Amino acid sequence: MTAGSAWYEVERTKFLIEEVDTVVNQLASAAGKQGLHIEPEQHQEWSASVGLLKEHLDEKARMIALLKDTLSCPELSTYEHIILEYDFRRRGLRVDCILLGKGIIVVLEFKRSQFTAADRSQVSDYCINFVEFHAETQRVCASEECIVVPLLALTEGVLQKKVLPPGSFHSPPWAAVLREPLLCDRDSLRTALLGALSIRRAQRSISPDRWLEARFSPSSTIIDAAISLYGEHDVSSINAHAAAVELISQCTEGIAQFILKSQKDKNSRIIFVSGAPGAGKTLVGLKLAFDRRFREDAVFVTGNAPLVEVLEESLRKSYRSTRSGIVTSGYAQEHAIQVIRMSTFKIVKAHAFLGKRGNETGSADGRIVVFDEAQRTYKKGRFVARERLKDDEAALILDSLTDSYGPGSVVVALIGHNQVINDGEMGIGAWFKAARTRGWRVAISDHSLSLLDLPDRTAWAQDRLRDVLPVGHLPHSMRFYRNRAIEQWADKVLMESPAEAKAIAERLGQSDDTIWLTRDLSIAKAWVRARRVGDETAGLIASAQARRLAAEGLFVELKPSIAPWILAPSGDIRSSNMLETVQNQYQIQGLEIDYSVVCWDADLRRSGNKWSSFRISGADWQKDSALEIAKNGYRVVLTRARKGMVIFVPKGDLAEEDSTRDPGFYNSIADYLVSCGAVYVIGPEGN
Repeated sequence: MTAGSAWYEVERTKFLIEEVDTVVNQLASAAGKQGLHIEPEQHQEWSASVGLLKEHLDEKARMIALLKDTLSCPELSTYEHIILEYDFRRRGLRVDCILLGKGIIVVLEFKRSQFTAADRSQVSDYCINFVEFHAETQRVCASEECIVVPLLALTEGVLQKKVLPPGSFHSPPWAAVLREPLLCDRDSLRTALLGALSIRRAQRSISPDRWLEARFSPSSTIIDAAISLYGEHDVSSINAHAAAVELISQCTEGIAQFILKSQKDKNSRIIFVSGAPGAGKTLVGLKLAFDRRFREDAVFVTGNAPLVEVLEESLRKSYRSTRSGIVTSGYAQEHAIQVIRMSTFKIVKAHAFLGKRGNETGSADGRIVVFDEAQRTYKKGRFVARERLKDDEAALILDSLTDSYGPGSVVVALIGHNQVINDGEMGIGAWFKAARTRGWRVAISDHSLSLLDLPDRTAWAQDRLRDVLPVGHLPHSMRFYRNRAIEQWADKVLMESPAEAKAIAERLGQSDDTIWLTRDLSIAKAWVRARRVGDETAGLIASAQARRLAAEGLFVELKPSIAPWILAPSGDIRSSNMLETVQNQYQIQGLEIDYSVVCWDADLRRSGNKWSSFRISGADWQKDSALEIAKNGYRVVLTRARKGMVIFVPKGDLAEEDSTRDPGFYNSIADYLVSCGAVYVIGPEGN
């Protein structure tokens, strides 16, 4: 990060003598350099915000002149540097104002006439992210006892309640952040700023140059990445994973060159990208779909219907018009309609792509198809959208592209491993079979080819239809910093390796990432609520076959709408944060939440020293032969949490009247998880 991360930054004394119009024009100029059109209403918003801030700081400056003989240091002069419109490096968001003072960083957001729960969450989330991912903020908080204060200020309205003294701070690891935002209006901003100073722990100045130049890489989800890429913003939130980012860039450009080659030589191609869970395959696909070179021809297709719903709703919400005439990522109002319209067809459900894409989306996209989770295509005869497939789904897609666009079409097939969660999925071999019979070329790296379970893999290595993709396998997880170890732990748990799982769990525990276990759902919920802050998300997740969780008030068959479950703020009864409704592996696949309660039922249980899978049929459990699918379902739910997980295993029916909830089923599961390193929660705060 460089000083260019802010549209305006200056020391306090210079700020006090600057004209409001001068500051506003500098902000508008910075926006213009980034190609953003700013409506007149936004100038008015900035004028009100800047004017209010200047008014209070200037008031203290006049007091300096009046009282210089009696006051050695004006109280507000400790705010030494002002930063406006700081790039948050996520979804195109910018922070209104940051004040760097002696021993204090104030993150200040201006609102027009009222505060909402979402406003409080937003400014708190900014503070949490600075402490967690901004290198200089981390340093000054850890070594210099600096505090970070969220503050909301009204520019027009009047705050009904009197400004209260600052409250308590968060628990570690965010002990430097004030738990609740300070709230004020025009008349009480000075009081709020003074109140923030009253809780300082130290009074050492912060270097503005060092702060602005510090690395800032806030953690990103695939939703953040899609929104940022769509608005052509830099997805730098993953810069902490430097090696993985470089591989993603090389992989993306290598694919792009083959797409351009196909357009030139008129050879249709399937280009394969493989990778570990969370390695960035979907990000590669989104980067290609939103690449300026291919935007007119590309469409992102996925069999993960819930992911489509969440991404589409996220795009609509992030690019919608606001009262000020702009959209949140910087587009002018007149452009918002086009952006929203485009978002509905750039990402398409796989089974809607065949035969319906033109009518359903209103788009001519499709010559370049980025197919996420390509191994999940169905075989001939499977019912899809109430119709029986006349051929393998991969073959039908190639035929559809050839019929619609002719030679030079491209499928970018993104493939994962150990992720089969549905019956009837044909696997990656379907694409190779379809390519050979139709004469499509295949571009794949040697590494990817070596990983595939193909009967003719050796032959494909030297096949005349094969092109060598230099970088086509992504081995490094791009998920939140703790998740790679969680994925390894889940794998050892499901693959009957408790000793290895316990060793991983113990290492996680040493870094405060303990894998928690409880037999009480209320304790699990309290554990989550004690940790979730700001815009962080939490939720209940379980296997789709966990039907006896109904006795605990959890109904896996309900399947609440995934978009509001993921995106709605706390207080909205549809939100995952309410911890009222549960999602299963099919709904949550490809998505993440910050904190999860994984609810484990007897559908996957211990039989002796092995896993066995069951399904409810009629009034009782019946043995299920699809053990690997059941295990992969639990693999999904165990790896959805980015920051923390507690596993809830019911106690069963202690009265022994309900044979489907035999306490022995659940006790053996809990005992096994303990042998794998899970630790019982003593109370809401853990140990």
